[in-house]
Amino acid sequence: MANLPMSDSFTGKLLVASPSMVDPLFGRSVCLVMHHDEDGAIGVLLNRPLQPGPEELWKLLDAGESRIPRPNNRSIHFGGPMAGPVVALHAQQKLAEAETGSGVYVAAQKEHLQELVSHTADGPMRLIIGHAAWQSGQLEKEIAAGAWYLLPATADRVFEADESMWPHLVRSGVGHSLASWVGVDDTECDPHLN
Repeated sequence: MANLPMSDSFTGKLLVASPSMVDPLFGRSVCLVMHHDEDGAIGVLLNRPLQPGPEELWKLLDAGESRIPRPNNRSIHFGGPMAGPVVALHAQQKLAEAETGSGVYVAAQKEHLQELVSHTADGPMRLIIGHAAWQSGQLEKEIAAGAWYLLPATADRVFEADESMWPHLVRSGVGHSLASWVGVDDTECDPHLN
């Protein structure tokens, strides 16, 4: 594949599985693309919560219960089948190593993760283990075949409740696709009306 122009990068976009996707891992999933270039793509599934006990959470963060208060109502999400560190998606720029999407920040450093977990009232957060990866050109082919709808990643979309995320975003994805097919600019549309 030739060098991919930055305007064609899917970094900071959401992949929303089309209703026709039958893959048990990716069916009814929403994935945030964290990195995309001519070599391939890396993303994390957003709506696959795991429910480890607090002890498992502390082991993952390498922290004892006495050092960090236990988070309330926090789950860890399965990000995909590829191994990787615990990553937090959150809305606090000061505790981020990167931004992906509008107002969506990424933290993987231990100090940032510990700070985020200890301040559970400071905004939305998703803790994610693992990731999904696509080889060069693979994701582009899947999108062209209609397996995924592509939407901009925003904080509202990334932190939507697990159970309503896919149904809501698939409606937005279908609407976005229809608008692009007929040449209508749908960027001014209210996504809650979809």
